[in-house]
Formats: sequence, structure tokens, C-alpha cells
Amino acid sequence: MTWLRSFVKGRSFLRLLTTFTLGAALALGLYACKNATDEEGVVAIGLTDAPGDFLTYTVDVTSLTLTKADDTSVQTLPQRTRVDFARSVDLTEFVRAVTIPAGSYVSATLNVDYTNADIRVDDGTGTPVAVPLANIRDTQNRQVTTLPMKVTLDNARQLVIAPLVSSLLDLDFNLAASNLVDMSGPAGPVVTVNPLLVADVNPDAPKPHRIRGPLDAVDTQAGSFTLILRPFNLLQGDHGRVTFLTDSNTAFEINQTTFQGSAGLTALSQQPRFTATVAVGTLDLTTRRFIATEVLAGSSVPFGTSDVLTGNVISRSSSTTFVVKGAELVRSNGTLIFRDTVTVTVDSGTTKVIKQGTIGALGIIPTSNISVGQRVTVLGNLTNTTIGSTTLDASRGLVRLLVTQLNGSVNSVVGNTVAMTLARIDGRPIGLFNFSGTGSTGNDANPNSYQVATGTLDLTGIGPNTPLKVRGFVRPFGQATATDDFDAITLIDVTNAPATLVVGWPLLEAAPFSSLTTNGMTVNLANAGLLHDVFRGGVDTRLALSDAPIVNAANPARGLFVIGTNGTVQAERESRVYTQLGNYQAALQANLAAGLKARSFVASGGTYLDGPKTLTANLMATALQ
Repeated sequence: MTWLRSFVKGRSFLRLLTTFTLGAALALGLYACKNATDEEGVVAIGLTDAPGDFLTYTVDVTSLTLTKADDTSVQTLPQRTRVDFARSVDLTEFVRAVTIPAGSYVSATLNVDYTNADIRVDDGTGTPVAVPLANIRDTQNRQVTTLPMKVTLDNARQLVIAPLVSSLLDLDFNLAASNLVDMSGPAGPVVTVNPLLVADVNPDAPKPHRIRGPLDAVDTQAGSFTLILRPFNLLQGDHGRVTFLTDSNTAFEINQTTFQGSAGLTALSQQPRFTATVAVGTLDLTTRRFIATEVLAGSSVPFGTSDVLTGNVISRSSSTTFVVKGAELVRSNGTLIFRDTVTVTVDSGTTKVIKQGTIGALGIIPTSNISVGQRVTVLGNLTNTTIGSTTLDASRGLVRLLVTQLNGSVNSVVGNTVAMTLARIDGRPIGLFNFSGTGSTGNDANPNSYQVATGTLDLTGIGPNTPLKVRGFVRPFGQATATDDFDAITLIDVTNAPATLVVGWPLLEAAPFSSLTTNGMTVNLANAGLLHDVFRGGVDTRLALSDAPIVNAANPARGLFVIGTNGTVQAERESRVYTQLGNYQAALQANLAAGLKARSFVASGGTYLDGPKTLTANLMATALQ
């Protein structure tokens, strides 16, 4: 088989390694604490993902079951939920808050239905290619329809449900390690699914969480609000309730007007009950409560009254139109569709433009600020849904300018301006973008010498060839200058950024590790396929097949060490989690001695040293077959 070509063409880590996370938390917020009984706990379940070479990976999640040691189980998902695993970015989406019996839960089983799957892959140039349903196969080359996946927790770290005792469970479905893509067939791409699940109880650094649904109540005295859960694009149902706290830094956008802190909570309290609302917040690890960082409500949210798309502007031909690439479209009726390219119409007099992170009148800016490269969310009316000529009218709508990410390397540093050679913008190949008209005469942005204004950001250690990840906003259309194409708000040298090693053996490997030590293992690349790469902040370092990279555990006594084993299309695919490296290595040796072979290996979380080719990791995961 041939791995998806773009996996080895400098894809950034976020564009390569896609995870699917389910977070289960107890006694969440004010509402949950008040409703637990002496023999029950409140569990909230969430889903998350980061974008990958799968431009869309949309399937139906049909159930999630938690099981105790005595084999009693509880079903925690109340209704079928359609999810695009490739679209959410670094967020855990709450899907359920429910009281369940107290006790120790030792495993979780996730069921996914591929019958109506919509899977499209990047051919390496940014062009989407659809995967026919008949070409979604298991490792026995049989078409996948439904897929049960089970993960067993380490006996030393089970999920304990108890009244007023907070707990959090994350389950990660790694799309890169779990899906082998063959692009060479005449009938279109073939995806072979061999799922690898990772589970972590009470993670040290949980992701931001998002809750979506109707407003239930606001308590201005307590500085909190409660939402009725309706995850993703559901317009009906009651999946429970979760309460968020707010503080002086919480940013609000309510009916396309921006507020901050208590002023925003007051404005939210004036909205009718059941107003459409989305909140993003972070978990306080001490109190196990969520503090909202951003709140959208009313006509500002994707499931309010408008059709909504999110993507990057790749060209702009006039003052009234621009083209968005990588567009996810959420219809006002809750339907989720993928249209890779959408033409958007705006009106300088009636389209409202808001810049993410700005408050009050400062948030309202001209439509000319929408320029090439900028990531946007657009609220409007879809006027044509034809593939290849989809159009959206936002002449009386809203364009929200989102923080945009550049990846590339430094050409030069002059004063507070960094000139870069761009590789990607938000994971999209730079060749997709047409920078015509972005600057004054002779000053159009040049991706081979892209001028980043860094203001007062620290440039210590930044010099020629430094690999950079930059986040900020594109200069307004037609206003790029000789020294300013992009205004940075963060600038990161990714040389020492957290690294991920991904190795694939399409023909399977009986000896994936050449040696084991008390701290880690040496990976055998001799028979690896096309994927044997280290990714750091969007920069791909290709290892040679003769290399012998060493992966050491950051903490051999407390990490995430996972073995995934393959079943048949009817049986569960099972992953087993270990928290101690020694137990993991012993289990690996036993499985390999029993005749299983390795299909993939992923390690992540720490620093990679190029000289000795050594990675320090807090996660290691091996898929066996």
C-alpha cells in the first residue's frame, strides 16, 4: 500500500496527527454539584479533534458505554451524533452531562457507523479527493460499516465515579495512526481503518472545552451561566446541563455586539431563555470547574439564524467578493456539509466585520480588512450549494476575523520585521493562495519574502533558517507594505517545540523496537514505509531508514503507554493503557512473541534532539495486528 502522499510533504503536526477525544468530568460546575445523589455522580462527555490530512472525516457516533469491573455498564450517549473528526481544533466538545452510578469504571466502548461516512483526503496539493464508501476497509480488506472500539484502563488508574469527587477521562482516536490511505488505486483512495484509542484519567493538561446549546440560566451574583447541551449541529434534544464561571477577562459577542467581563454577563442575562449560545472555557484543575474565556450568543453563533462557513481566504478579486478554501458549512437547519471552495459576497455598508479578541467599538472594522490568508468565520445565506460553485451572501451578515497561523522559516530579521518563506497558512499549502491586490502598487505580499511585523515580541535567537510558527492577523487587503504583510501576536521558534514521532509499517513489522531500556526504546526503521518523520510545530524532519531514533519516557512511572490490537470487522478493536513503562514493555514483548506485528508507532509530548536522534515523550502508542 501507499501512504497518503501529503503525510511526507512537510505537513505540520496539526495537519498530520488528528485526535478524537472524549472527556468525562464529574461534578462539573454549579449545576452538576447540586444534582448528584449519594450513590451517583454527574459525568460530562466531550469530543475533540485537530485538523489533519483528512479534510473531512464525518461519521456517526452511535453509542459510548462505560463498564465497571463487574461487567455492569452504562450507556452515556442519548442519541446518534454526526461528527466530523477533522474539523474541530484543539477543543473538547461536550456531548453529554448525565448522572451515572458511582463505582470504578475499567473500560469504555465507542461505536462508530461508517454507513453514511463522508471522508475526503488531501492529495498533497490541497485538493480534496473523496473516498468511496466501498473503499473504507478493515485490515482484512472488508468494507467497514459499523466499528466498535474498546479501551481498557490501567488497573492503577481507573475512572472512579463518586459524589462530589471530580474526575476526567480523555479518549484519543488517532486518525494518522489508525488509517492507512492508498492513493494509487483506479477506483479512488482506499482507507484501511485499524483504530488506535488512547485513554488518560485525570490528564495533567486538559484541552479547552466548548459547550453548545440553548441558554438555560444566568446568575450574575455568582458570575455564572448554565447551558442545555446540544452538541455539534443538533437542534433538538437535551443532553444535560453544564455551568461555566466567568471573570473580568471573559469575552462576549452577543447578537454581533462585543462585551467583556461583567458587562457581557449582564447582556447575556437580558437574553431570552433558550437563546442559542456557544461557550469556550478552560478547566481549573484544582476546583474542577470551567471558566469561560469566550461566549457567543444569539445571531453570533453558527446555529442561530444564519448559514455559517469557516476557512481561509485564498483570493480576493474585488471589494465585494473573496474566495474561502477549506470551508466547513453549517446550515441554519443544522445540516453539516463540506464545500472545499466557497465564493463570499460582502457589502462595505451593511456587512459587519469583527476582529477576534477586540471589544466594543474597536471590534467593528471595514470589509477591506478581509485579505488573502486570513482565517474567517462568515455568517450569511447560502445561495448556491453546487460543488465547485458554492456561494454565500454575507452582504447583510457578519465576518469574524480569526487568529491565523503561519508556518515557515526565517529569511532575515531587520529591526522588528521578520521576513519569512511561508510553507503553509493554517495548514494549507502556500501554493493555494493568490496574493494579487494585497498591497499597494509593487507591495503585494510575497510568500517567499513574507513580512511579519512583530512589534515588541522578543526576537532573541531568531535568525536565518529558524523554523517559525506565527499567529496573528493579515494586513487589510490592499494595505500590505514593504515591511508589513502580517501583524504577529505570538511568534514561536519550533526548533525545540514539543515533537511527535510517527512511524508506519504498511507490510507489518515483527521487530519494531531494536532494544528496550528502563527509560525507553530504540525504534527500528529498517522496514518502515513512507512515514518515518518527526514533526515540530509544523516542521517535518524526515528520518532515514538507517536511523535508530531513541524514545525515552519523560516519567517511566507516570505516562501514557498504549497498545492497540486489531479485531475483525464484527469484533471490537481493543486498546489497553499502561501508566508504567516497564509494564508496557513487558506487554509489548508478550504480544510480539505471540505472533502479532506492528502497523504503526506514535510518540509525542517532549523535545527531540537532532544530534542523538532522541525524543522525550509522555505518550507512546503502538498499533499491533
